[in-house]
Amino acid sequence: ADLEAQLSEANEKAKELQKKQKDCAAKLARAEKLIDGLGGEQASWTSKSNRLGKDYINLTGDILIASGIIAYLGVFTTSYRVEAVTRWLEKLVASQVPASKEFSLQGCIGDPVKMRQWVIDYLPNDSLSIDNAIILDNSRRWPLMIDPQGQANKWIKKTHGENLKVLRLNMNYVRELENAIQFGFPVL
Repeated sequence: ADLEAQLSEANEKAKELQKKQKDCAAKLARAEKLIDGLGGEQASWTSKSNRLGKDYINLTGDILIASGIIAYLGVFTTSYRVEAVTRWLEKLVASQVPASKEFSLQGCIGDPVKMRQWVIDYLPNDSLSIDNAIILDNSRRWPLMIDPQGQANKWIKKTHGENLKVLRLNMNYVRELENAIQFGFPVL
């Protein structure tokens, strides 16, 4: 009877050890998968770290150019903007102010989530329209939009929704405008 008790105890220990061995093997397999997955992330994080380092070095010049675009170039065509930015970059290089060689307003101060939402809200998905929206979003002045195709009109209406006050000349224009300004509503 004593030997049978020892045998059953040894069998239970063996079953328990087999269960632990299976658990350890499963944990080891999961750990190997995780390490393999993170190995690919190392390259991604390294490239992101290098890009952030370059962006940090070029921050002064890039923000200077972005500020100039917002302040002065909103009304101009794409070709003139590119020409002006190129001249500004040359002046920054001559003054030894670090800046990106290929400047992009979207890359410098654009918020990818906001830009995606704008496109969802019917903003055309071209660089000029998105740059104009960035200028509008970062400007403290009220924009005048010349919009023969009605694209900006659709975008503004979709973006601001119910808060947007659309004024017509046959309305009490001045009173509606005063109320919108007083309560902080956007006006179209």
